[in-house]
Amino acid sequence: MEVVADLHLRPYYGDVDETAGLYHSEAKRGTTAFHAYATLYARVKNKRYTLAVRSLVDGDTASSVLAEFLGLLDGLDHSVKAVYLD
Repeated sequence: MEVVADLHLRPYYGDVDETAGLYHSEAKRGTTAFHAYATLYARVKNKRYTLAVRSLVDGDTASSVLAEFLGLLDGLDHSVKAVYLD
């Protein structure tokens, strides 16, 4: 099976006082605050299956989330042929 991990950052343009729970990163599209989440999918026979979805908070890094996702794969009965990152 092949797996795909993606990080999704959706810009937040709201009130500065209401950014608790948002992910802060370098400026993109005029803001440093984002609604952020990571996804992990399996590709099997040209079909995509969602294995995990996780919200990101300040302090999360791409490598720590990827390590968490790869740990989830250890419990599966399928061997991973490739990991694709976006």
